[in-house]
Amino acid sequence: MAELDQITVATKRWVRATPKLVDDIFQNDPLIAYAKTNCREDYPGGRYIAENFFYAGLIGGSYLPGKEFDISEPQVEQQGQFIPKFFEVNVTLTKEEIQVINNGPEVIFSLIKSRTTNAYMTIGAHLALAAYLNGINANYTPNFNGLAEALNDNTTASWDGNTYSTYGTLTRGGAIGPALNSPPTNVSGTIEYPTLEETYGDASIGQIEPNVGLTTAKGYSFIKEKFQTQQRFNDTQDPKIGFNGMRFNDAVLMKSRYAPGSYLYGSSGTADPNAVTYLKQMTAGAVTAYPAPSGGYPAAGVFNETLFWLNMRKPFFNFYMSSDPEYQFGITGFKPAQGNTKVVAQVLFAGNITLHPRYHRQLYGISG
Repeated sequence: MAELDQITVATKRWVRATPKLVDDIFQNDPLIAYAKTNCREDYPGGRYIAENFFYAGLIGGSYLPGKEFDISEPQVEQQGQFIPKFFEVNVTLTKEEIQVINNGPEVIFSLIKSRTTNAYMTIGAHLALAAYLNGINANYTPNFNGLAEALNDNTTASWDGNTYSTYGTLTRGGAIGPALNSPPTNVSGTIEYPTLEETYGDASIGQIEPNVGLTTAKGYSFIKEKFQTQQRFNDTQDPKIGFNGMRFNDAVLMKSRYAPGSYLYGSSGTADPNAVTYLKQMTAGAVTAYPAPSGGYPAAGVFNETLFWLNMRKPFFNFYMSSDPEYQFGITGFKPAQGNTKVVAQVLFAGNITLHPRYHRQLYGISG
């Protein structure tokens, strides 16, 4: 055993008390915060979540007197079906540490409280990461049916390089036509004002326009550097969730490091430990790095950012959450393990994210 030096023996340590712990790992994400506040729908149970919609109009038109009308009966209604997805984060501790050692007047902070706080922050990060991915491809079925899958038309690849022929178990095109289509835009270069305006317009149906824009931190900087000096964007803050942003038409453009972009793609997709942990756990180790963007991982110093115009109003965007208290960010009781003194609790969530695709758009390949 090494001997202690005189300063260690003679002097107590001083530990900063406020704050007791500083967050050096999590990235705040406005998407889930906004969805929980504005788009929440309780899911009381059932085999799946079902959403009905029109996909065609009835038969009719202008006519001359005496015309024999076509009175055949077409089907114009259809139903998307989504299964609930489950998320968990473990809080694992040992009885010796929490009942004997981390106890009494010498405690700097409670391990139970710090780990529980961390668990809630972790599951929030996982939901945010999940929202931009898909829930249908191999290894991804436990995930949300997220933006990569929802905002597609089975022709143009999404930001992750995949096309998606179905959404809500329904085949795109065919009998239901373009009802479930949202063609992605591969910018493949610098973002220009006409592209922003045109894609925003593509997601606008009559007076229903996108009210949220989401991009990466780097994408946000590109837009601010190019256009704010031209007074095409104004700084603002969304009062419901407290995130700063820039107003563009009827939308507030905000940034997230959990949106697909160079931060997550960096180091071949291993830049963010929460992203890597989530992907490994979700896929049972089959995926160990953030998925490559369309065109593969960019080289160092090369950017490939995304931007999403979203109509985050019900029923166009829905954040379903189980009505069971434990599965709406509840925590189970601590359960003892057999044969040792470990105790484990889980923070749980069950639900899904659904969109009506034509009210939204995705852009990717933004390099400056």
